[in-house]
Amino acid sequence: MLRLRAFGLAALLAVAAACGRTEPVVPRPVPPVQAEAPDAGLKPCVTGTLELQPAVPTVMFVIDRSGSMADMLDGRSGRPRRWDVLASSLRATLPQHDADLAVGAVLFPGTGAGDGCQVSASADLVPKTGNAGALLDLFARQPLGGTPTFAAVNLAASQLAGLRAAGGSRALVLTTDGAPNCNPSLDVATCTCTAPSLGFPAVCLGAENCLDDARTIAAVAGAFTGQHLPTYVVGLGTDTNQFRSTLDNLALAGGVPRLGPGHNYYSAASEQELTDALTRITEQLTRCTYLTNTALGPSDVMTLLVDGGVVLPGSDGWEWTDQANGELRLLGSTCVRAVSGEQVSARLECR
Repeated sequence: MLRLRAFGLAALLAVAAACGRTEPVVPRPVPPVQAEAPDAGLKPCVTGTLELQPAVPTVMFVIDRSGSMADMLDGRSGRPRRWDVLASSLRATLPQHDADLAVGAVLFPGTGAGDGCQVSASADLVPKTGNAGALLDLFARQPLGGTPTFAAVNLAASQLAGLRAAGGSRALVLTTDGAPNCNPSLDVATCTCTAPSLGFPAVCLGAENCLDDARTIAAVAGAFTGQHLPTYVVGLGTDTNQFRSTLDNLALAGGVPRLGPGHNYYSAASEQELTDALTRITEQLTRCTYLTNTALGPSDVMTLLVDGGVVLPGSDGWEWTDQANGELRLLGSTCVRAVSGEQVSARLECR
């Protein structure tokens, strides 16, 4: 057993409480949301050009409510807290999309006894349209405990796994102010510590305080590649955060990194930056997913047009999110063009 140099018992308990250390918990099975059958109301294919209809995406907000969310964006104690700034930015962003965005939420850690490294057994808010007010009500809870991002991402993905959104795609939006932890299997002697190290030689006070980056990145990547669930990553107050590379890698693994120079994640060091980031994400979600409302046969050909020009499938073009239900998503600069107001249409050749 590793030994720490002499520390007062009260000091050790204070540090442990501040970092959200808890006893390991046994994962509980997560019931998936009931899947819907493919849309039986699709129209038969007719050769010609049609304007595509925007979809109504389903989005699960995965919201960090760890103890450090009680700090200001610059890391100091005081107000406004990161928790309150996030609530304010969501209040400025979500209500205008109440009818065209079905939102749900998973808060981490969850609520209940000994919740420092736990998440709830099911989503804190089941996704549907008209949920903006209900999501904002969740901010009556207070920041507490560790940062079980891995468990929260898995819960959110599991809840969406069986859900075909009613006329739209599915995505996660991860908002966090720091590094994932809460993995009791990590080695305190060799891990990167997300809290101040103690003793000599210095070690993490509890494995739950070790950086849990590898399995969290793998969970986000698995949701994207295995379940077609992209994850947008928003980092609050992270300009001086030593874990920026973890957030960058999470954003890359999520499949929808921020475009342009700088970080792959949406970095928010001020309330205005956070509001701008959430605005860009919601615009992408609501204006980059479309429906053909057409049942395409195996020999039928669809050509996507943006502002009258042909756009090819690919990472900077578009992809099917649910071809059986005529649903597609615009990617990269093509999404940016749609957000700016360019018309999206399709040319069909039905055979």
